[in-house]
Amino acid sequence: MTQLINRRAFNKALGGAIGLAGSSSFSVVSFGQNQPTKVKLTLPWLPIGSYAAFIAARDLGYWKSRGLDVEVSRGFGSADASKKVGLGQFDYGDASFSVMIQTVAQGMDLVGLGLHMQVSPLAVFSLKKSGIKNPKDLEGKTIGATPTTGDYHLFPAFAKAAGVDRSKVKFQFLDGNVRTQSLLDGKVDALTGYYSTDAAPLWTGGGDIEIMLYHNYGVRIYDTGVIAQRSQIEKFPEVTKAIVEGAMEGLKFTYLKPEETLDLHIKAVPEFQGSDRSRETLKHQIAINTALGLHSGPKQNGLGWFKPEEVSSSVSTVKTYLDIKADINPEAIYSNKYLGTVKLTEQEWSDVEKRVKSYVLWS
Repeated sequence: MTQLINRRAFNKALGGAIGLAGSSSFSVVSFGQNQPTKVKLTLPWLPIGSYAAFIAARDLGYWKSRGLDVEVSRGFGSADASKKVGLGQFDYGDASFSVMIQTVAQGMDLVGLGLHMQVSPLAVFSLKKSGIKNPKDLEGKTIGATPTTGDYHLFPAFAKAAGVDRSKVKFQFLDGNVRTQSLLDGKVDALTGYYSTDAAPLWTGGGDIEIMLYHNYGVRIYDTGVIAQRSQIEKFPEVTKAIVEGAMEGLKFTYLKPEETLDLHIKAVPEFQGSDRSRETLKHQIAINTALGLHSGPKQNGLGWFKPEEVSSSVSTVKTYLDIKADINPEAIYSNKYLGTVKLTEQEWSDVEKRVKSYVLWS
């Protein structure tokens, strides 16, 4: 949701690097034969630095070495990505776990297969000069938000947890292309958004900002990760294993080699080339995504790992604040089956933590 990129220009410039797939049935047909198996995967948004692992998995051959030819497409939000995966228009996707839960409640049989954001990036941003330093300061202010995104829909959870009187807050709805600039220009007092997406363009746009993470006020939910239909997983278990392990290899690369990740990402996406601001924004986003993966689950068990009690907590939070009436079995909406093979050593974790320490805004 950064306005760093004009979406029409982006799509035109992107060319064949990342596709814009249309409707189809499952594309996986021939795994294990001489030709690589063609698979379609959608991101939840534009291929910004938050999703560098998927570019790395594709362009460094982590999927190819496992027999896959993966077409990676840009997305139009986690809700759209979840729906399209649920309808079989993509074989796999990357989407917010909270949004996937909501999509499951609407009747789609989706399963989370591996996280790359164990810590939720949902946040409220404000300029330091506004004097908004804590959640109570939002009362009487106008907050910019995009009505289709999880940060807006889960704001009531943040307000309740932080003691904010929701009736004293006014919202102004903003298109995704003008969100961060509206805050920088003073057109709104604050902005709900994603630390992983919005902080970087605010910083590179000159904003001296305060960041209030929902996580720090008790709203602790999983966020973005690989998803698929249950029928896809059951019909193509080898392909699913290859997709997940390749993505986690890509994630590991972004953790251990951020500068090479940045160069690879810019080379893969023409729209990011030739701009110092684009490079700096991507650098921040890659580092933030790494910070959001510093969690006991992947440290103890391998990248992408779900902790059962945290899945249950995520389901409970989403059901409460998104007013979901459907029964959802937490055990049925995630799987660690294809995780645990891609790990970092204790020394590697230590090095990563030191490098992204300034991006960790939680304890």
